Amino acid sequence: MITDLRQRTALQCELVADVARAFGEVRLKVTGASMLPAVWPGDLVTVQPSNIAALQPGQIVSYRREQRLITHRIKCISDGHLIVQGDSVRQCDAPVSASEVVGQVTCILRNGRHISPEQTFWQRTGSSILRRSDFTTRMTLRLGRLLRRLRFTEMLWAS
Repeated sequence: MITDLRQRTALQCELVADVARAFGEVRLKVTGASMLPAVWPGDLVTVQPSNIAALQPGQIVSYRREQRLITHRIKCISDGHLIVQGDSVRQCDAPVSASEVVGQVTCILRNGRHISPEQTFWQRTGSSILRRSDFTTRMTLRLGRLLRRLRFTEMLWAS
């Protein structure tokens, strides 16, 4: 059963990469909180295939590793590998090779609004705080869920 799940997840990762290459982009729903506050769980990210030579520090990329898709920000590029880190994570990931890269995040869609993946001053400040406090991260996620529910309730009343 576990082997079937791993194989299915690996196939899904390959399918995402194939769709991105074939159609020029793919949209993915984010499930983790490692990119708070720039990218929230539930956001849709548009990923376009990109050559590693065209990528620059500060950009967000999606890559495949251990049958998972991971979306993190590039810290630096060294010896043909990307050094990436989630905005609210304390340490960098293991170096990412060109073959693991699915593409660059070009747009974030949140609540029907397009958001630039460029990191703002306030996002850098928020990331710095979240990196240092698991409690603050949990409270931020709870507040985000509460606000999302309130917005949904507001939309129901308006219709």
